[in-house]
Amino acid sequence: MKAPELERQIGLEVYATSTEGVGGRIRQLLGDFSVREVLLDGSKAPLEPPRGPVGGRGSFLLCSLVKEGMDTLEAVRRLVKALGIPDGLISFAGLKDARAKTAQFLTVRGARPEILSQLGIRGLYVIPLCFRTEPLGPGELAANEFDITIRTIELARGAVLGRLDAVLSELAEFGGLPNFFGHQRFGTARPITHLVGRELVRGNVKKAVELFLTYAGPGEGPRTIEARSYLADTWDLKGFLSLLPRGLYYEHAMAKHLLEKPGDFHGALRLLPLRLRRLFVHAYQAYLFNRFLSKRIAYGLPLAEARPGDWLIELDERGLPTSRAIKVISTSKTGKGLVLALPLPGFRQELSSGAQGEVEKTILEEEGVRPEDFKVRVMPELASPGWLRPALVKPDMLRAPEVFDDELNPGHRALRLCFRLPRGSYATVLLREIMKPEDVLKAGF
Repeated sequence: MKAPELERQIGLEVYATSTEGVGGRIRQLLGDFSVREVLLDGSKAPLEPPRGPVGGRGSFLLCSLVKEGMDTLEAVRRLVKALGIPDGLISFAGLKDARAKTAQFLTVRGARPEILSQLGIRGLYVIPLCFRTEPLGPGELAANEFDITIRTIELARGAVLGRLDAVLSELAEFGGLPNFFGHQRFGTARPITHLVGRELVRGNVKKAVELFLTYAGPGEGPRTIEARSYLADTWDLKGFLSLLPRGLYYEHAMAKHLLEKPGDFHGALRLLPLRLRRLFVHAYQAYLFNRFLSKRIAYGLPLAEARPGDWLIELDERGLPTSRAIKVISTSKTGKGLVLALPLPGFRQELSSGAQGEVEKTILEEEGVRPEDFKVRVMPELASPGWLRPALVKPDMLRAPEVFDDELNPGHRALRLCFRLPRGSYATVLLREIMKPEDVLKAGF
């Protein structure tokens, strides 16, 4: 099935299933989309403070950050400002979406529990858990658990369950869920991150800054769209600042810098946090991965079987990918310990060979980039070596799906799904297969 235009813009060009979707809308309420992190030791990020004092030893305070209405980078920015500390003293394992209620782990170095627990920051609160001797790293995250309600479904209860069962059966026959990067990796209201990343990889810092400031997303408000369009037509930075809504912190900072130092596009971009600038390059790699995977599916190449030239990556005892990989010489079935993987291009990551290699080579030629371009010579701190990512992932349903009358939308049904995905995999990728939205924005993606 053909994907909507907004999805094709981020490399999501196909569906893995042909069953008609249930439709509906996610995120009518922020609580309809709930996410909790799970660490390798089985710990789940709590929503409420545990009983008893904060124990442990060390200078790093492990906390649960509970937030809604903002992404992880914005939450960290607000924490840093409230605490008056450098950005580098806060570490976290994963990025969480803005339009959700999320609980995730982070560490704050040198923080006092009583201060963190009493911060009055709108939209978030911090729960101190224990002291430890090391900062939290991405490798400690095992999975995310999702509790999601899809509303405004027009089908009868039996039809909802029937289509859901058919989609899940098709995915099981397919070998799993295609491990695409989801919408929030790029932004749905404004899918810009990979476009900025592309220009940085190509060496065009000026173009990257211009895109960041002027690209108007389909889900942005009219005032923001007017400001961006005005700047794109005139490059009148003073007029842009007068039109720009106050909440767009980074745009204000970059525009003011360029007024003071015309032409200093490197300096303007470096006003953004390093984490965000690196996210641009990583989002472009994610876009390329999505295109590689979409084309493999479209061409009928298997995902549960490796062909000559394909990469296989080894999984650990938890089913998480390791750094050990082999390139296939002859066709072989994937198994519990080895799964097909596709590359996220980088200056150290070798592309696939064979049929899949031809797909990757063609796409990179269309994009006008080479693996060595990910050294990002115009801004070397953004260099990315690349890596391999499993082509399939298997969702773990934590409880039976529930269909009930939608109390917010009389005459409609709601579907509640509770499931777990390994770190780095996206709930919206499963939801798009189940819902098959015609309008991605209206559907809440």
